[in-house]
Amino acid sequence: MKNIVLYLLFIMSIVALFGFAFSMAQDKIPAGQKIFSNSKCSVCHSVEIVNINSNKKDAVDLSKTGDNYKTDFIIQYLNKEVKQNNKLHKTAFKGSAGDLKTLASWLTSLKSKK
Repeated sequence: MKNIVLYLLFIMSIVALFGFAFSMAQDKIPAGQKIFSNSKCSVCHSVEIVNINSNKKDAVDLSKTGDNYKTDFIIQYLNKEVKQNNKLHKTAFKGSAGDLKTLASWLTSLKSKK
């Protein structure tokens, strides 16, 4: 009987530790990446360095966005206030201003490894 109780306690502790480890892993995803996913940006864009892949064949990979653009430009571009290559972004960002800033900051953090 004593062995059964110890066995059950052992199994319960393993399950609890697994749950704790899983919840900690979820918190490592940057807020900007969560906004990117929740806003369905991956319909048209990929971010291959974080394993976000679009099903669209001609998807633009944003893995090196920070090499070329600043946060303010990305905010203006996603608000359709400025053009890139003589084109406005296809859709305006529909989230809050805070979410847009978080997303733009995350995108500018994506840089090529040097």
